[in-house]
Amino acid sequence: MAKPSRSTSTAPSTTGTAAPPVNPESVRRHQWLLGAICFLAGAAIMVIEIAANRLLSPLFGNSVYTWTSLIGVILISFSVGGYLGGWLTDKRADFALLGWLLAGAAVMTFFIPAIHAVVAPGRTDAGLIAGPLIVSVLVFAIPGVLLGAISPASVRLYSSLQKDAHVGFAAGTISMLGSLGSFVGTFLTGFFLLGTFGVKAIFLGSGAVLLVLAGLAFLAARQPVVTQLPVWISALIAGALGGTADLHSKPIEGMKTLFEHDSFYHRVLVQEVGEGSFARRYLNLDSTQEGGMEVQSGEVFMAYQEYWRVPQLKEDFKLDRALFLGAGAFGMPEAVSREWPRSEVDVVEIDPVVIEAGRQFFKLNEHPRVHAYADDARRFLRQAGEKRYDMIFGDAYNGVQAIPVHLASQEFFQLVKDRLTPHGIFVMNAITALEGSKSELLAGMLATLKSVFPHVEVCAVGGGARMAQNVILIASQDDWEPVLTRQDYVPGSPSYRLTRAYVPALRLPKNGVVFTDDFNPVDAIIARGLRDD
Repeated sequence: MAKPSRSTSTAPSTTGTAAPPVNPESVRRHQWLLGAICFLAGAAIMVIEIAANRLLSPLFGNSVYTWTSLIGVILISFSVGGYLGGWLTDKRADFALLGWLLAGAAVMTFFIPAIHAVVAPGRTDAGLIAGPLIVSVLVFAIPGVLLGAISPASVRLYSSLQKDAHVGFAAGTISMLGSLGSFVGTFLTGFFLLGTFGVKAIFLGSGAVLLVLAGLAFLAARQPVVTQLPVWISALIAGALGGTADLHSKPIEGMKTLFEHDSFYHRVLVQEVGEGSFARRYLNLDSTQEGGMEVQSGEVFMAYQEYWRVPQLKEDFKLDRALFLGAGAFGMPEAVSREWPRSEVDVVEIDPVVIEAGRQFFKLNEHPRVHAYADDARRFLRQAGEKRYDMIFGDAYNGVQAIPVHLASQEFFQLVKDRLTPHGIFVMNAITALEGSKSELLAGMLATLKSVFPHVEVCAVGGGARMAQNVILIASQDDWEPVLTRQDYVPGSPSYRLTRAYVPALRLPKNGVVFTDDFNPVDAIIARGLRDD
């Protein structure tokens, strides 16, 4: 009697439940391929998520609201994709399905820069909370769904290669590889890709990796080349559109862009308006204007920037050393250096690219006693050793109105106090209102500062009492109220302008929450204020 012929198939069928290959070597190859697909797809989703923030932040700010919208949309999309992948796998568990999922994710990843360039600018009117949420859904939801479907499809296929004898092992292996890929993608993007490549290149590179994986899946499925043609044509079109999309910030009418660069922290933009002695230069980080100066003289012109002069209100004040937390456009530290030529001025700015922009565009190299440090402000203060400052000026922001939470707590203000000389002064710029629902931040900042400093005074720089504006907080061991309330300053003089903005204690909000490292609702308070705008 003739023996039954032995199957030599090396790939699952393209319909129905996968028929696992009998050849052990072929099984191992397919398992390795599935492992690579899950690992690299896991990496791709994190690369896309982190790089996506670089598309959103120039329009909506690099704040907690942007990150929350982006992460939330990606997680929901990934969850929908998990359900979709399980449903599709029950109907068809083979490498061809993985190929189509990967191909779709690749094409949509190629499209991301082009879609963003079309839909995102028109959504800025939606606000700083709804805006990034809407754009995230429109731009990133579909690739997120497709990548989320890969894991359940891979689990079913990996299990079928072992004749469903080890389903738990298959699920654990695929989950582990996807998680490891996400870990690698996170670190690779944060520590290397963003500082080495442009955002478009990162999306195009991610799409290319997914497209190669799709080709390998089709090859394992023995998918006819002719059926793959729509994939390659779509990828070519999407790559061309994504590669030619214009992601540069659109200059305001009358302004010319001198410098634009995506750093590890921000999109750094230097712009100039006017000519000759009327020329002004601005520093923008993402969607926020951080400072400016007169091009020829180096003088600052924004009203809140004049508050580096607060020590001048006391004629006997001795300023030997000053510290600025947040560089802005370096105008204030340079002004201090001009006014007190013998003083040493330290500037802490977390972004090294901002410091380089300061050297190139904001006269930093002309002031040898102004020392710029690329560091986190709180870390710098903690490691300052025996250094003591006569003035510390806090002007660090992380997006629209967003004070970094760790720079707005009782513990931080205590650290500031410890780094001041006995008669030193802490000046801080906060964007908040004086009255009404938007004054909640000011109430909390006052309560927190007063828990550390015996004397806290306030000046409001522009806008109505219920409007968000630059509010200058002045904290010290000494009482500064007498010099802030004097009425004999020469009209039009700097001292006159500073003190005209003084806000009496009776007008300030009361019963604020003391912000601590343990409980600090600063982000939520700012979000409520922005939502009401």
